[in-house]
Amino acid sequence: MASAGADDAARPLAGEPARPLAHGRVHHPSGALPRRQWLGVLLLAALLTAAFLLGLWRVHAYAQHYLDQELGIRLRNIAVAAAATVEGDSLLSWDLAASVPVNALLLETQLSRVVADNALSRVAIYALDGRPIVDTSHSLSRETQDPFLKLDLGAVEQARAGTASVTQLVRIGGTWLKAAYAPVFDAYGDVSGFTGVEASADFFQALGKLRQRLWAVGAMLVLLVAVLTTITIGYQLRLARTRAALLRSESLSAMGRMAAGIAHEIRNPLGIIKNTAQLLRGELADGTAQAQLLEFIPEEVDRLNDILTGYLDFAKQAPPRPVPLELVQLVRRILQIMTPDFQAARVRVLDNLLEVEQVRLTADPRRLQQVFLNLFLNAIQAMPDGGELRLTLRPFGRAITVEVADTGVGIDPAQRGRLFEPFVTTKEKGSGLGLSIARQIVEDHGGRIEIDGRPGAGATVTLVLPLSEQSAAGPPPAAPATPGGPAVA
Repeated sequence: MASAGADDAARPLAGEPARPLAHGRVHHPSGALPRRQWLGVLLLAALLTAAFLLGLWRVHAYAQHYLDQELGIRLRNIAVAAAATVEGDSLLSWDLAASVPVNALLLETQLSRVVADNALSRVAIYALDGRPIVDTSHSLSRETQDPFLKLDLGAVEQARAGTASVTQLVRIGGTWLKAAYAPVFDAYGDVSGFTGVEASADFFQALGKLRQRLWAVGAMLVLLVAVLTTITIGYQLRLARTRAALLRSESLSAMGRMAAGIAHEIRNPLGIIKNTAQLLRGELADGTAQAQLLEFIPEEVDRLNDILTGYLDFAKQAPPRPVPLELVQLVRRILQIMTPDFQAARVRVLDNLLEVEQVRLTADPRRLQQVFLNLFLNAIQAMPDGGELRLTLRPFGRAITVEVADTGVGIDPAQRGRLFEPFVTTKEKGSGLGLSIARQIVEDHGGRIEIDGRPGAGATVTLVLPLSEQSAAGPPPAAPATPGGPAVA
């Protein structure tokens, strides 16, 4: 089964060397995209997706940095404005007072409005040692230093030195933290304390909304890339199918012109040979060796004429002439006809035909016979030193699966995907039409054909043919046992 044509008698195309066959499961050319094109489309989609996501990440990083700066400026301005409402000399007296002065309470009320109006967490006015003198949150007593100031030590030291500053934006768990500090000056221009402003969770809603919108945009872009990839692959598939159909049409057109040109030249000599043999047979006595030999000539002439007719029908794509038939009986007859060929090639045939119930098909028996003859002859040619041919029939739902496996040279990966192309052959003498004709016949009957194998391990051709309605509606055939039935040769 290592050749592309079984009953080929002509040489390959001019200048075309014999080619090894493909390895692995090989379907007929159906417009499937080559692996490089698949990888190219997927790689392009991956690059576009990565570029989009990288762009979104850059946008998010830039926007977060920009918002961080803007929020910092806003917090610092609030801290400076709060510090401007405090007199530094008063801050010293408030710090020394035993209770909160009235002015401090009034200032706390004003700062509480600032907190509410600007989505802040708290505003506090600290002594230089870090004790809160005025605190809108009332979270600490006046005698306790604020422990959070240690987290913002750099910004606090700048405020103590007389410069307003803002802390870095940090995220702890699901909470964003950011604060600003500004110095409070006394009448002599010395720093007598500082203000602290902390942002609340609502202060960072812009960042959260930005992140959500960017995620939504990213999801839409990924979906868009997926849709574009699907459309591109579909377009490439349709283009590949169209190209394959065009190439096949060109091959069939060339074959039709060739077959039409030589049909007349071949059939006339065949008719003369047949008539001459019949005249000579009439002059010889029955039972003689010469008479028996002459009887083969008309039969072989008819077989050659049938082959030529098959080529013409293949080129013209003439529809089959289906009739009800029994597949097991047809296969047994073909095996019986080919018994001398198997014996001469030292090929032992194992089948499970005795284990299969009747398989009823509606098909063209002459064309199906041509398919099996091609496959059997391919198997013989793939085993020049002899071997085994296993024929297995299995039920497959509303279809029947026929496997033809040999122990021959196998399938070489050098010409993957071209096994069913017309005029592609691996034999020194062959037209490369055997498997093309077989595929055409099987497809005309609503089935499919596949090839599986690897170098040195033989090959397996699988046919899937639909059952007739009567056969499909009845009880399914019993599952066949492991191939190994009676030997035909």
